Order: sequence, then C-alpha cells, then structure tokens
Amino acid sequence: MLSGEGNLATGMWTAVSGATAQAQQVEIIANNLANSDTLAFKKDLPAFREYLAAEQREPGPAQIQHRAIKDKDLYPLDGRDQAHVVVDGTYTHFKQGNLKVTHAPLDVAMDGPGFIEVSTPSGVRYTRQGSLKLAMDGRLVTTEGHPVLAVAAGGPEAGRTPAMEAARFINLRDRGSHLAISEQGEIFAGENLVAKLSVVEFGDLNKLRKSGGQLFENRDPANVSAAPVRTAVRQGVLETSNVNPVEEMTNLIKANRLFEQDLKALKTYGDLLGREVNDIGKL
Repeated sequence: MLSGEGNLATGMWTAVSGATAQAQQVEIIANNLANSDTLAFKKDLPAFREYLAAEQREPGPAQIQHRAIKDKDLYPLDGRDQAHVVVDGTYTHFKQGNLKVTHAPLDVAMDGPGFIEVSTPSGVRYTRQGSLKLAMDGRLVTTEGHPVLAVAAGGPEAGRTPAMEAARFINLRDRGSHLAISEQGEIFAGENLVAKLSVVEFGDLNKLRKSGGQLFENRDPANVSAAPVRTAVRQGVLETSNVNPVEEMTNLIKANRLFEQDLKALKTYGDLLGREVNDIGKL
C-alpha cells in the first residue's frame, strides 16, 4: 500500500467512526424527545471517547518475519496511530424536573435526590414517578402495579426475601378517602398513622441503572446512603421530565449536521482513493 493510500484509508475509518458515533447520539436524543412528557423521566447523555489503537492494543510476542524486515513491519501504520471516536456508553442526567400541582391525594413528588422504593417481580427497584394508586385489594401501587414499600426496620437493604417485602406492602383498604402524606412520607388516615413511605437516597447516582418503566436498579448495597433523608415528599404534586425540548432539538440538529459532514468526508476520501488507483496508477 502506498503511503498516501494508507493516509486515505486511515481518514476514511476516522470519518466512519465519527458518523457512527453521531448516529448513536441522534438515537439517544430522539429517545429523550419522545419522553419529554413522561413523568419523572431522566434524560440520557452519550459519553464519547477517543480510541487510540496503540494504547488499546494488547501486548503480545513479536511475530518473526521470514523475509527482509522493513520499517513498516515495525510501525504498521508508518509511525502513525489509528485514532477514531467511539461512544463509550451513556449516562443518566439526574437533574430534578419541574413540579406540577395535581391536587390528587395519592400523587407525590420527591423534592430532593430521593427515590421511592417499590417491589417488582425482578426485585426491589427505585422510582421518582409518584403517580400512585390503590389496587383492587387496597395496596398502594405505582401506575405499573408495583407495590410501594414502607420503611423497613433495618433499612432499605435489610431483608430482600419475598416474605419480607410483602410485609412492607402498604394497605389502605377501608382507610377512608381523607389521606394525608407528610413531607417525611408518613401516610395518615385522619389522625391515624398508617405507614411511612420508604424514601431512599444514594451516595453515587451514577451507579443506578435504568430498568424500564421509570424504574432504577441499585446493584451495590453500600451505595444506599446511611445519612438522614433530605428529600421532602410533596403530596398532590408530580415531577415532570427533566428533558428540555428546545435544548434537545438544538442538539439533534447539531448531531445531524455533524453526521452529514462525516458522510461528506467519507465520500471525499472515497473519491480520492478512486483517483489514486485510476489516475496515479497510470503514471
């Protein structure tokens, strides 16, 4: 391969990687926009990383060449590194959304970093979507039907057996319609304390993983904060999505334009390679 051809091939791969990364960013932004009206939705952001092949290459034994060794055998890319960009995953932006007043007695919003602890078939999960309702049997559940859990005696991570979780279900059957929820999450039926919502805070929100339906999974028990809960529970209020449609539309336009620029660069490299093969080869 000619030196110029190697430069063009490397440039083509850089353009391809850039276009692929921008295409993934467009998908992430489109998902954010689709959930701009979803209660308590937390938007995702891509994390980009420049990939340097020389740094990522696994060290290994040198291969013995059964011929005369040339300089390009020692430096496969003629001393250059193969550099391109990749999407190194996504992370969730946990900025609190705006609070919307509904006056519904079972609507609650987390004013602070806390999450409501709920029970699902896959185990305990956490949510900030506080549009709660009563199931047919009187249990307090989420809109997806997951039972909301009361405070556990040993803390939120104490006891994860189905029986222990079932003992923490909040049952409001025959409690009347005059329900009040304090800022500490205490549920009162008239003057009687029925239960207290389990509101959990975490040391590192980046360790939480989305598991669908505005639910989050915490795989590190040590990540649960042992400090007193700072989050206030607001009754008759719901948290909206933290997606700013105007900002996301701007990001979408920017990502599309960068994608188009990468495609133009790719076409240019392809044209130059064609000319190098067809024109220079005739000399």
